[in-house]
Amino acid sequence: MLVYKFYPPEYALESLLKLRFKVSPIDELNDPFEYLSVDMGNKSVRAWAKHFRKIVSEKNGLISFSKSWREPLMWAHYAKSHTGIALGFEVLDELLTPINYITDRVIPPLDVDTNNKSMKELIDLLLKSKHKNWEYEEEVRLVRTLQNCENEDGLFFSKWSHDTMIKEVVLGDRYLSKDSTGIQSILEDSGVIFITARPEFSGFKMTPQKCQKLHKKL
Repeated sequence: MLVYKFYPPEYALESLLKLRFKVSPIDELNDPFEYLSVDMGNKSVRAWAKHFRKIVSEKNGLISFSKSWREPLMWAHYAKSHTGIALGFEVLDELLTPINYITDRVIPPLDVDTNNKSMKELIDLLLKSKHKNWEYEEEVRLVRTLQNCENEDGLFFSKWSHDTMIKEVVLGDRYLSKDSTGIQSILEDSGVIFITARPEFSGFKMTPQKCQKLHKKL
């Protein structure tokens, strides 16, 4: 599947130079409801859910992607108000966890304490569920074990591999071309496609800039 990672310009260039993703610990994600989409009105459920999230968070981090680079809100929120870059990667489908967007909190099954199958299904649902307000992100994610990541001053990174091949570089509508020491030529020689984004003329999505004179350079 071709998926996209949005970056402010400086972090996109760093990622391209060092060939790696930043891995976000779960406790640092921008949604406080991550892995807590269960209805926690019951005190015992609340205690279990917080313990579950703590256990998962201690060992795992996430690399989040979007299925599309055309949503302007993604550029606004994650690519420094359209001045950044979206990097497109070909990632094996079986490695990606799709997100299920829901309206209401998940109600635990009545037999969740006594039925292992029910418990496994509940955990699987919690790992994949976010509120419908996030649906514009079209998110899929890679889970990475923090212990296997590079730790650099408390930040975690995971190297690109044959399972995560870069295929596209999409330059934002407000991106300012920089002297990037020939990175673009190297990537183009490797078959990476460069796209310049612009707003649609008749809709509200981003679209490729067709005018060659207006194409931006990395």
